[in-house]
Amino acid sequence: MTELTHWTLEFDPSHIATLSLNVAQRSVNILSREVLDECADMLTIIENQPGLKGLILCSAKQGSFVYGADITEFEAFASEQDVCELIDHAHRCMSRFEQLGVPTVCCIDGMALGGGLELALSCQYLVATDSPKTAFGFPEITLGLMPGFGGTGRIVRRIGLEMSLDMVLGGKPVSIHQACQAGLVDKLAGTAEDMASCARTIINTPPERKTRQDDNVAGVITAAAEKYLRGKDERSQPAFFAIIKHYQKAAGTPDRLVAQEREVFPDLMLGQPGRHLRRIFNISEKTRKSVRGQSGIRHVHVIGAGTMGGDIAAIAALRGFDVTLTDMNADAINSALKRAGALFERRINDEAQRQAAGDRLVADPDGSGVSTADIIIEAVAERLDIKKAVFATVEQNAKADAVLATNTSSIMIEDIASCLNQPHRLIGLHFFNPVPVLPLIEVISGAESDENALKMAMLFSGQLGKMPVAVRSVKGFLVNRALLPYIFGAIEMMENGEDPDRIDEAMVRFGMPMGPIELADQIGLDVCADVGAVLGMTQQVDAALTAHIDAGHKGRKTNQGFYHWQDRKAVRPRHAYGADEMDRLAETLLMPLIDQCRSAVAEQIVASADDADLGCILGIGYPRYKGGPLGWAEAQER
Repeated sequence: MTELTHWTLEFDPSHIATLSLNVAQRSVNILSREVLDECADMLTIIENQPGLKGLILCSAKQGSFVYGADITEFEAFASEQDVCELIDHAHRCMSRFEQLGVPTVCCIDGMALGGGLELALSCQYLVATDSPKTAFGFPEITLGLMPGFGGTGRIVRRIGLEMSLDMVLGGKPVSIHQACQAGLVDKLAGTAEDMASCARTIINTPPERKTRQDDNVAGVITAAAEKYLRGKDERSQPAFFAIIKHYQKAAGTPDRLVAQEREVFPDLMLGQPGRHLRRIFNISEKTRKSVRGQSGIRHVHVIGAGTMGGDIAAIAALRGFDVTLTDMNADAINSALKRAGALFERRINDEAQRQAAGDRLVADPDGSGVSTADIIIEAVAERLDIKKAVFATVEQNAKADAVLATNTSSIMIEDIASCLNQPHRLIGLHFFNPVPVLPLIEVISGAESDENALKMAMLFSGQLGKMPVAVRSVKGFLVNRALLPYIFGAIEMMENGEDPDRIDEAMVRFGMPMGPIELADQIGLDVCADVGAVLGMTQQVDAALTAHIDAGHKGRKTNQGFYHWQDRKAVRPRHAYGADEMDRLAETLLMPLIDQCRSAVAEQIVASADDADLGCILGIGYPRYKGGPLGWAEAQER
């Protein structure tokens, strides 16, 4: 047995080598430069082993194969030469596996992603466990990249061009059963222990493996281009366009695709969109890691069974919490339970688990759950008097150590807490609608909020599968503080004569899910006016909103706002405009949003620019590939 820091190599009496990866001081395996260096050393030993009969490649981490390259190393690359050195090193390792001249089998239990899948594809045969955790994918596109260790070609050789393009351009992993149907996996093993036996059987009696051939290469690539390039801008999302051109230039030929990767990959690695995406990925990972752990919360009580409260209760039950839901209106509770049942039906495949989630969510019309709950979340109407009345009663009946949380979107925590004998117990948990879809929670600290309660709330948010951002209690918190001035600036520009369609097209072209005028209609002009009364708005904007509201035109919900709405869609021309004028207009429209984010950081409303950018990406829909408002602004100023 030969053992280094990350790899272990064993030879059994029948001259079959087992090369096992267990990256030191990591919970998962990643292909860092050091890991690849050791892999090259191991291959030298294997290549010089007399009488070698076969090789088994596997992971020593149970339930986990390889998650890909070490993304943290990417930021050190300063030149094309730096990137090419890594690519060439990885390509040499993968090619050496292919050229061993004996049957090679990769055993996969868990995720094989990115470089991990590329490593697996360098073996002749793939054996995998029949586990829901086993999956295969190329997520590089989400980082503004493409597979660079030979994966763009080797995957085509195994499963053909059409599915390969879907995996490379779509970025979503495929399940073990999809992989088997496509021919990506050669043998399915019941357990991790069974894989070694399957691998030895294959090495002793290697089955024939045919390379996939595609008849209509040009047609398949054209169809992929139509599917994945629609609505995208090559300057902002170059990876999609580069991948299509890469496959076109190679005519879908596996060997040419592998050889061409070093021509394409460096530009994507060093380009601004990729840097933005990797920064946001790193921020997201840092946030996820910071909220791992147990909050100590088991029983959640939700007051208010409207859309927000009902969905908060459903998500909590879905994630394993015992939940009681109360409302003065019994019909509202029943409607919330029905919506929850539909959510469980969509999200949970196993019938027993689905039933268990339903059992965890209990109707509580008299509110008795308050006395035993570990956290009490208020989600009633956005009115200070109502919220204060709720918490004045809750404080009398709640456990002494229960966390009191308000799902307010705009009211200061201090104002609500003024009704309490112990105002330090109150914090804010601002969920975003629709709760089952949007991952952001603003965890809001009032002037007196208890630090331990805030820490519990952050961990609780993580247990819900959400991404929390800690925010100090100020008008609008972070997201509304940044969003509403951006919307109001656009309304003022429109009132001064700018075409609303031009305004919205500029921001859609920039990458926003919709423009600010359409968004105002979507939110509701009455809601915008109410929040504007708190945050502040110019007389011109106030007058514009008031005129529409007085006419009964409140936006999408009345089918008329700044736009007419039909079939839940704004009716507007959606004209094409010149690129330069759109860029200039977008920069002007974004300035209020950027200014508010800068002030939020300067005033320590949020801890950092990273938090401001993450909050705007998750809460507003600011495009990831633009790096968030502050990341984008900083890049523009360089």
